Amino acid sequence: MAPIRAGRLADSLRVMTVVVLGLAIVSCSATSSTPVPIPAPTTANGPTSDPSHSPAAAGSSIASSAALVCRNYIDQHPPPPNFEKVLDVVALPTSSKAAALQTGRTGDPDPAVRLFAKTGLVIKAGTTFELIVPDEAKDMVSIGWGGAPSTPSRRVTISCPARASSSGWQVYVGGFWAPRPACVPLIVRAGGKEQRVLIGLGTPCPGQLPPRGPSDQ
Repeated sequence: MAPIRAGRLADSLRVMTVVVLGLAIVSCSATSSTPVPIPAPTTANGPTSDPSHSPAAAGSSIASSAALVCRNYIDQHPPPPNFEKVLDVVALPTSSKAAALQTGRTGDPDPAVRLFAKTGLVIKAGTTFELIVPDEAKDMVSIGWGGAPSTPSRRVTISCPARASSSGWQVYVGGFWAPRPACVPLIVRAGGKEQRVLIGLGTPCPGQLPPRGPSDQ
């Protein structure tokens, strides 16, 4: 009987050994195939994000200066009656006859260009001048015309040759970007002179009419 018991004992030990080895293999496989999550870096305000997708990075899209693309004019009509000629080089919606411009949401994540007020830029062909956002308004507005599409900047330079037209004026598509409705200043500089004007974006400047249609706030 002793040899039989010894054989059964050896068989039992072999079975236990196989079971233990199998469990060890399964445990190792599960550990190696399960990724360990790496926590995102955090700051005092919570998880950080990719700077290229943050509003601060998007704000860098506002250029310091841009040149009007002269060939991109859409019309050669003279200024409308509710536009005011400034230094005889440009016409803008600044007169008391003009209503403040309507504003609409752009859908851009950058709060600096959250709203857009579309208006044509009417320039006197054959003149050279600049449109400048003054330093105190750099967080209030940016400007752009004549692009495809137009993009925001703090300064637009215009130097377009005269063309054969009955009016001597050219019209460009574009407008103003702003974080919120405001009456904003703009400087027109030409021939050693400059004049400061006010533009109503979504809200009227003193003496102006309110926007003619609903505006996003």
